[in-house]
Amino acid sequence: MTSSDLPAEGQRDVSGEDTDAPFDDVITLSTSTDADGTVTVTVVGEVDTFTAPVLRSSLDNQLESQPTELVIDLCGVQFLGSAGLAVLVETQKAARARDVGLRLVASTRAVTRPLEVTGLIDLFTIVDGSTTS
Repeated sequence: MTSSDLPAEGQRDVSGEDTDAPFDDVITLSTSTDADGTVTVTVVGEVDTFTAPVLRSSLDNQLESQPTELVIDLCGVQFLGSAGLAVLVETQKAARARDVGLRLVASTRAVTRPLEVTGLIDLFTIVDGSTTS
């Protein structure tokens, strides 16, 4: 055991406590369809290794219905990890293969920064929250 394995001074040791929490409260997805066939999936919460499969499943289901355009609203995302970035790239590829337009709505640094530092930002059409219509 190293000192990094010990709780910080003044902190309680929670290593033996039950930490298996459900992850469904970490991400919330809602979907709406406009009259022109545009589907918007609104994401709120954290997109990480545990929640990315939920997002991927939702986006895949929407693409199967062949919308005219798929809009992924990420304005409520507080964390976008590598698994979330992978879902966005995979969704972009799937949308292109189905000839479905894809737009990301992103106005927070929690979303734009990971896209910028990985160079993925250039793969997407990104609008801020004020220009979604």
